[in-house]
This record gives sequence, C-alpha cells and structure tokens, in this order.
Amino acid sequence: MERNMIIAILLSLALWVFWLNFINKPLPPASDQELSQKELQVEKEIKKIEIERPEVHRQIKIHPTTTKTAKNVEIDSKVYSTQLSNLGGEINSLKYNERNIELIVNNRNNAKGYFDFPIHFSEDEFLSGNNLEKAIWNYRIINKKIIFNTVLSINGSSLHVEKAYIFNDEGYFFRIEYTFTNIGKKEFVFPNGYIIVSPSDFIGPNMDFSNTYNSLNSIYFLNGDFEKGSKGGGFFSKGGILERESGETKWVGVMSRYFLLILIPEKFIGTGVIYDSRENTGYRTGMYIPMKAIDQGEKLTKSFKVYIGEKDKEKLKTVETSIIDAADVSSWIEPLRDFLLWCLMKINIFVGNLGWSLVIFSILTKILLLPLTQKSTESMKKMQALGPQINELKEKHKDNPTVLNKKTMELYKKEKINPLGGCLPLLLQMPFFFALYSALINSIELWQAPFILWINDLSLPDTVFEIKGFNINILPLIMTATTFIQQKMTSTEGTSQQQKLMMIMPLILLYIFWNMPSGLVLYWALQNILQIFHQIIITKKESKAN
Repeated sequence: MERNMIIAILLSLALWVFWLNFINKPLPPASDQELSQKELQVEKEIKKIEIERPEVHRQIKIHPTTTKTAKNVEIDSKVYSTQLSNLGGEINSLKYNERNIELIVNNRNNAKGYFDFPIHFSEDEFLSGNNLEKAIWNYRIINKKIIFNTVLSINGSSLHVEKAYIFNDEGYFFRIEYTFTNIGKKEFVFPNGYIIVSPSDFIGPNMDFSNTYNSLNSIYFLNGDFEKGSKGGGFFSKGGILERESGETKWVGVMSRYFLLILIPEKFIGTGVIYDSRENTGYRTGMYIPMKAIDQGEKLTKSFKVYIGEKDKEKLKTVETSIIDAADVSSWIEPLRDFLLWCLMKINIFVGNLGWSLVIFSILTKILLLPLTQKSTESMKKMQALGPQINELKEKHKDNPTVLNKKTMELYKKEKINPLGGCLPLLLQMPFFFALYSALINSIELWQAPFILWINDLSLPDTVFEIKGFNINILPLIMTATTFIQQKMTSTEGTSQQQKLMMIMPLILLYIFWNMPSGLVLYWALQNILQIFHQIIITKKESKAN
C-alpha cells in the first residue's frame, strides 16, 4: 500500500511535468531566416482572410501635423516612470518604480514591445497595423496628462482622433481616453461598425523567454471567466493566425511570468476578443468595441483603466475585482504559499540570502514533522515484521482479492498499524512542495535570488552548461543520489515487482525535477539529506539498544 501510494504520487508529478514541458511548452524564438519565412506566410494568410471575409474597403490617410519630428516626453507618477513618444503616440519606456524594473523590452518574437494601445478599424489591421501607428502625432501636456491628436480620413470622411494618457498617484493604474470627433461635413460611420483596441503585444521584465517558466500569454475576461490565449491553436488543433471569441468582454491584456498589462473599459464592456495566434509573434490581444455613427461636430469618448503591475491579488483588487483572477494562483494553495513566502522573507532578514533562508526553512519543516516521521518509521518496521503473515494471507487467498484485502485490514487493525502511516510525512510534504513551486513560479521576490557557487537564480534550473541544447543541471543529480541512498537505508521487503519499481523511482524523480526551479530541487534534496541523517541516528540508537 505504501509503495503504491508513493509511486502514484510520483507518476502524477511526472504527468504534470510532461504537460508543462512538452504539451504546454512555450515556443522558442525563431531565427532570422525562420522569421522571414513566417512573415511571407503571414502575408499570404492575411490576403486569404481578405478574400474569404471581405470588409468595407477604405483608405486611411493621416493629415499633416504641425509637429514634424518624433519627440520623447517624460511623465512620472508614484508607481511609474514613463517616457512617451509622439511617433505612434506610444510609451517607449516604463519603469515600475516599486522594484525599479523596466517593463518594455526588445525581443526576437517579432513583437514591437512598446506599450502602444493602438486603434484598429478591422481585423487585418489588427495583424498588419495601420498608418496611425507610424504617424507623428501632435501633442500637448496638462500636468500629468499628455494628449496625442491627429486627423485622419477614412473613405473620404474626416475624423479627429485623440489618445490621452492620464497618470496619477492614486494606485497601480493610469487611464487612457480615446476621443473621436467628426470634423467632416456628413455623418461619420465606422467601417464594419466597430474598432479593436488593445494594449501592447509584449511585457517584461527582460529574461530568457525560451525558458518554460518565462513564457507569456494573451489573457482576457470573457463571459465571466478568466482565459489564456493559446499560440498556434493549442496542442490538439492547428491554429490560424487569428483567434476570435464573442461575448461580454470586461478586459484584455498580456501576462508575463511576474507582471500583467491589462486594459479595462470604464462604464462599458466589449463584445468579443481577438488575439494574435501566430507562432513567432507577440501576444497582442484586442477587444471589439461597437461604435455608433457620429453626427457632424459630435464627439465620442471611450475611457480605460490600465493596470501594469505584479501578479498580486491585493494590488489587483484595488483596481478592479474582475482582474483578480489574472494573478493566476490556485486558491487552495495560495494561503500556504503566502505563509511560506512570509516565512522565507522573515528568515531572510537575519541571513540576507534566500537560498540559506530556504535551507533554514527546510530544517524547520523537518523538525515540525519529526513526530510524524518517527511514527512513520515505527509503522514501517511493524509492517516489515508482518511480512511473513501478509505473505501467508496472499498465498491462502490468492484467488479471492476481496477476502485478501479484508483479512489484511483485519491484521493491521489487530496489530494497531495504519497502512498509510508510512506515507504521512510524504503526503504532508506535498502541500509545501506545491506552495514552494507556486512561489518560485509567480513570486517576483524569488526572481534572480542567488544561493551559493553555481546556483545564481532559485527561480530557474541550476544549469552549469549546455551540450547541443541540452541543459546540464547539478542539483537534480544530487537530489537523485540522495533519494537512492535514502531508499537503500529505509527499504523494506516487498514483491519483486515492487522492488523494481522502487529501484526506478530515483530515475522518475530525476526526470520530474530536471528542469524545475533550482529552489524547489534544493528543498527536496535537503529533505532527503535530513532524512538520511535522521535514519543514521535511529540506526545508532537501535545498535546501542541491542
């Protein structure tokens, strides 16, 4: 029973890791040659979309502006230090002041990276862009508000467009307002009856985006549920270059490992979501917004909150309750994860190294679970002593499994043995394991946290070098060796099949932990080492007693 339970847990972990590393694995950056080929393919697919799903023909022209050259403007608030450009009316630098991290990064995924918040008048524009994104906008500044404006013509009708960024010191957001004014001589009708508004196609911080744990996602809130977009259409289907979904849309955005960029409509909701599903591009996610016709001289304004910040539920809650789910943390593990982080940070006040804090936490955990570990050891010994009687029952009732199980349980009850007693320490370790995994994956406090020697980032595998693209990691090897030693020291009798399964268990663990964050592997290896020392002490006491 004990071995079966342990094997079931390990196989479940193996399946989970297989999903992370093979099925849900992020796509690696493409080479320049691959990107060129992809761009040609995208052009063909865009043309195909235009043929299959024709839209209202239009020609967008930008009227000349008084400002002839691109200029940068800096506007700071309590949360953000920004630099904006009148080229496209975009933010080309944004520092998150609380941690002094730049969130606009250059990358090879064919994404702009700038926080541009563009306006698109059709789906093919959503893919290929329009003249507004390349235009030099006029601008004016009022305190912490910068208003970009330009005039464009669509199918001969003139439209004045303003895009205003409004910064404040209220919280972890700023506002964007789009104002459309009909300056033509007739009613202005939006092509297709909608616009598509989206935030950026990428968000930092800068890191190795080919790593499994540093992947990005399109995200949105549709019909009451938080969703993530899937590049390439997911594992079980071949995706197109666009994915679309209809329904009440409360917000859209992009998610990196630690940060979120979310565009939230104020006093209205969108009618659908569209996101870029091409394999080697960014993660732009847009919202369909129905637009009524505008009479001559009339204005139409759409206002949004923009959250740019950490995956922190408390911060998200202060902006909008519907974006809390974007923290992407399991509710059942969150309390333990927060407690674990709190412990690590408190210990770190005294030691000043999160690696050593993790070592101390592992020791404290072992001490806390010591009484159960002792009971587990005693339970294992009692079960080992019952081996001959169990084998006798198996031989006697080998043709009747129901009777065998009944007699076996009666024997355990008579000898006051809990057959799951030996598994209790492992089962109690699992919540700590998952909580630490969640902390290492989502908590920026552990990002780039060094330990000693070659372990320079607890949030990533402890790779020392690569051989033909294969990472060579040291901690999983140490963990596997200590698992083998511990298994030899605590092994009990069993069937030949069980013994074989126990022999390959260290190899299963090696596979499971190979590309996991080094902090998690360190924790498991430390538990093994502490258990080995505990077993040595028990063995010495037994030798003296005999």
